[in-house]
Amino acid sequence: MFDTSKITYQDAIKVGEDTAKVKIVEYINLACPDALIYQETFASFLAPLVATGQVQRILKHYNKTSNRLQKGNVANDFIAYDGDHATAYNFIDQYMRKQNDWATLALDEVAGYFEAKGFEKQDNAELAERVFAEAQAVGVGAVPTVFVGDQAFIETVDADAFKKAISSQL
Repeated sequence: MFDTSKITYQDAIKVGEDTAKVKIVEYINLACPDALIYQETFASFLAPLVATGQVQRILKHYNKTSNRLQKGNVANDFIAYDGDHATAYNFIDQYMRKQNDWATLALDEVAGYFEAKGFEKQDNAELAERVFAEAQAVGVGAVPTVFVGDQAFIETVDADAFKKAISSQL
């Protein structure tokens, strides 16, 4: 179903060390309710594993065409991929958790929301196209789709299976 050989670690926000034993590749969309549930459920579980160098999170914003997720595509334009990844991760975490504040706006109002918060639009169009092409090549359809090695977790992530997949690689 998935061709994980097509996954790269480029065009992403990386949280943790490149030398981490376990790489978790996360195809997300900032406006996706299931991606929010994933973040709320697992960020605190993953944080100590990242802090101790055991796990690296590789977050890839997957631009989608549904009405709500198009708003996430606009939010993606404000992620500073070329800057400090910790700052970019904090943006992702903060605004994913604040979906109800901005993902309910009209599509043409979303950019203004982020500009009013002091963020500048980035030139992420080519990066977004590369992530889209990669996700298609891998076979990713839904968000979130999270890979722990070759094991995929799609949309609603089972906590026990996810934790077991990570611990089996540590």
